[in-house]
Amino acid sequence: MAIDVKNIIAQALLELCEEKQLEKITIRDILNQCGVSRQTFYNHFIDKDDLIHYIYDSRIVPDFHDQNMNISFYDSLIETFENIKKYKIFMKQACMMGGQNCLKDYIFSHCKDFDMKWHQSLYGSSPMPDALRFATEYHANASSSMTLSWILSDMPVSSSQIAKMIVDMRSLGMDVLFKDGEIKENPYLK
Repeated sequence: MAIDVKNIIAQALLELCEEKQLEKITIRDILNQCGVSRQTFYNHFIDKDDLIHYIYDSRIVPDFHDQNMNISFYDSLIETFENIKKYKIFMKQACMMGGQNCLKDYIFSHCKDFDMKWHQSLYGSSPMPDALRFATEYHANASSSMTLSWILSDMPVSSSQIAKMIVDMRSLGMDVLFKDGEIKENPYLK
């Protein structure tokens, strides 16, 4: 059985977040926590930000990736918000960090990239019309902003409530925007 070194390193960082501010955690701290060498760390991650992005991709948004275009957006969004709650300390600290390659910027980029690919896969082989491209980018940015706000305000509503509000807003007008596509229906209502 292969050892999942990336997961071991990720778990070490998550454990350290329980006792120390994420911003103050060093690569040395992570290495001491999980017992891997510096070279092993750098064989798997570019830096601490890359590790933070890996945790986000693998533990927070596992349904939202290029190989998973056949999702129930609402169900996957609820799962994402439950994962955010599970890793609340890590997520809040990571979202408060700024600078180049910060998680906030990564969330915006990831959400937009996924949504563009997902909507295109649903629309079909013809290019999406400009109005759908605009709506997709608009909703990706709005959803990311609302998610960050929810995280930083200590998650004042439940996972299902925030997911429903986001899906309700995203679904407005999508039946019209998808009418000339292959699915001809609002993808947020499935």
